[in-house]
Amino acid sequence: MSISIFDAYILPEGFQKPDSFNSVNPSQGFSVRYPRLVASDHDTLVSILAEANSEIRRMPVSEIIQAVGNVSNRFMDQNDSLRKKALEIMGPTAGISSEMAEVILAGMAKDWTSKRLTDLLNREFATPKMLDGFQRIDSGRKQMAYGLDVNFTVGSGTVPGVGVTAMIRGLLMKSSVLLKPGLGDVALPVLFARALGEEHKVFRGCLGVVYWDGMKDRMDSQMSEKVGVVVAYGSDETINAIRSRVPVTANFVAYRHRLGVGLVTREALSHESAADTARSVATSVSTFDQKGCVSPQVVYVERGGKVAPEEWVELLGMAMEKVEDNLPSGLASTEEAIGTQQLHIATELSQGRGSEALMLKGTSGSWTIIFDSELALKWSNCKRVVYVKPVSDLDKTRKILSRSASYLQTVAVEGTENRREAIASSLSEIGVTRVTSFKRAPWPEPWWHQDGNSVFQGLYKLIDLEDSKPR
Repeated sequence: MSISIFDAYILPEGFQKPDSFNSVNPSQGFSVRYPRLVASDHDTLVSILAEANSEIRRMPVSEIIQAVGNVSNRFMDQNDSLRKKALEIMGPTAGISSEMAEVILAGMAKDWTSKRLTDLLNREFATPKMLDGFQRIDSGRKQMAYGLDVNFTVGSGTVPGVGVTAMIRGLLMKSSVLLKPGLGDVALPVLFARALGEEHKVFRGCLGVVYWDGMKDRMDSQMSEKVGVVVAYGSDETINAIRSRVPVTANFVAYRHRLGVGLVTREALSHESAADTARSVATSVSTFDQKGCVSPQVVYVERGGKVAPEEWVELLGMAMEKVEDNLPSGLASTEEAIGTQQLHIATELSQGRGSEALMLKGTSGSWTIIFDSELALKWSNCKRVVYVKPVSDLDKTRKILSRSASYLQTVAVEGTENRREAIASSLSEIGVTRVTSFKRAPWPEPWWHQDGNSVFQGLYKLIDLEDSKPR
């Protein structure tokens, strides 16, 4: 059987063409190939990128936005070969269905357009022109925003497109970028970087994207002091391993593992709205095959509505099956398949011991709902597995969620505006930084405050030029 091979790298001009490679097979019949690099190669990469940084510094930010937007438009053009190539590679590398790949690409690419990026910068700065030079901001000073020379980003492989978003943030700050994407997110960053190089020659020198296996190809040496900022996505273990190698002179921005939670109020369980609520929850759970930090893993359902939680969970099951028909889940890895099987067995054994837990499963075994009155927060690492827990009053969830406060970020709430605001105010006190709807949960705006901070945190510094005359 022939094997399709994807070269998961784009190296900056000036770096010696690699002649030795490693490879990994994320799915049957598909191989990802990447250069066999040693620690000194990473130092060389950083040095080349640092040297090339002066070129992107001279590029107006409006031109950077336009170039990125042009590539984004290609990803959204149904007839463009770049989009077709991306969809072809996303499935086997990320383990998602072709239908899911289309949804993810459409959702991600719309945030990379020129308009969205301009809006993003307008929300961050008094004027984006601050990235080009000093601008008057008040009666006493001018100000300039200055990105760090080299941005080294270590991406996660859970959600395709996150690496491109991180890359774009660095480029907007006029930093040179070295991105190491996760295996599940190699397709879009590499293809995007290649297309940017076609748009403008400056990106051929200031941008590098290269995958390597973080376990097999460990780089344990200290990072080059020419790195100005290190951005890391991943588990606590991954974050700690990277943090220990970051030079003291560099900024470190960490995006740790987070947990999505959902709350359904009694007001959202009327006879007229219960089915719509179930559809919104099912879609939110299923998007990204539940791999994203914004994906709900557990949903608390409030009693007292016209439709009881025990009835509503049946509606959710039907909605999950409908979503599976229209947006199939990807082929489960061996680890995921074993994990799901063990979860099913454990739940059935618990039922045999008298547990009142109810388990609903998709006809193809592609999704699982566990309805359990035990309120303690519980989640799995399997695809499309959601715990549904009935609660007499959603106010009780604050204490329950506080026990996992360090992992909370996004909470989706279905209910009236008054209830949602009250819930948001309460949950903010235990660390929740985003309260949204189930429909919007998978797709935060480009300017969302990820983990409560600006998405540009640590990526730039502000330079004040004070007027010579005293006020």
